[in-house]
Amino acid sequence: MKVNFKKIEILKAKYRYSVREIVDDFLRKKLDKEVRDFAKNELGIETVFKSFDFSKIDFFKNNFEEPRISLNDLYYRVSKKILSGSKPRNIGLLITINDNQQHLDPSPTVELVPRLSLKKNIRTQNFQGLACSSLSEAVLNSAGNFYLGNGESLVLIGTYYTPWFLDRIKQIKHISKKNKSNFYNLIYFLIFSDIVGGTILSPKKSQANIQVDSDHILTLKDTNKRGYDKATLKLSSDAKNRIIFDMNLNPKKLRETTANLSLENLRLLKQKIPRDYKKIKIWGFHTAGKRFVDHISQKCRIEKSQTKLTYELMKRTGNTGAVSSLQFMREVVNRKLISQNSLGCFFDYGWEGVNLLPFKKL
Repeated sequence: MKVNFKKIEILKAKYRYSVREIVDDFLRKKLDKEVRDFAKNELGIETVFKSFDFSKIDFFKNNFEEPRISLNDLYYRVSKKILSGSKPRNIGLLITINDNQQHLDPSPTVELVPRLSLKKNIRTQNFQGLACSSLSEAVLNSAGNFYLGNGESLVLIGTYYTPWFLDRIKQIKHISKKNKSNFYNLIYFLIFSDIVGGTILSPKKSQANIQVDSDHILTLKDTNKRGYDKATLKLSSDAKNRIIFDMNLNPKKLRETTANLSLENLRLLKQKIPRDYKKIKIWGFHTAGKRFVDHISQKCRIEKSQTKLTYELMKRTGNTGAVSSLQFMREVVNRKLISQNSLGCFFDYGWEGVNLLPFKKL
């Protein structure tokens, strides 16, 4: 089934910061010099976008800070841009992909359906917890929706980690590389941008500029018996019975698993589409940080010249989570980096596994 991307829109949170500014100004007294140097020199990220005005936050107080911008409002604003010139009642499926639901219940679609004037019998799906590997699942589900004759899909992706990690950082008095948990919480706080992306997926080519063949999407999961313990995020109670955001992360294990699954997927893709595989001129990677992208691209033996766009986007917009796939595809088309006879391909990976998403320009 051919899935056509009619329009892709990206909306960043309004507060823009350099990583250098955050560690040398707002957090300087909390961080060892070694930590500050690592953040400035090793992440491959210079700029991030946040939903908080850091100039009005005391990072040494324990109070919880509410973001000035809600995830649902960002969803609404990007949806209005996507639906401009379209009929909302043509949308038969609304999918939201949330790297953080600001409110655990109800799901964002409960608010968005009436605000966007979508039809009463629309189907809705909310992917929570797949983190950064969710776009491929949304494309596959949309293809199934097309088979049922239910019309187009509106897919909204939100990367919105800052409220959780900011709260954690405020509670930590001092951060050094000796305490791995505190250090990783800081890195996640630094690298992620608050950002949403969206697109309309359609069975029809008209007005579309990107096409994905759902039969060519490859997905692999981590099925190792203890693979699930490489990364977990949960809400826990601290010594004062306050609910905190708690993370357990093994980045080395996560990086190695992701690289191995990526290489396996790449081999499968060569077997599945041998002729089209030779037409792939540009490769994109989830912008998880320089070490992740370096490791996976080297493991898969993909030339640096074919990965430059990922490094550029990561440098100037940070880790955009599940939005990074849409962001990459949009930039490829807008910059005319592939011709109509060539292909691009995106490594869509997260904690669950790795997907490969080949796409072509229409």
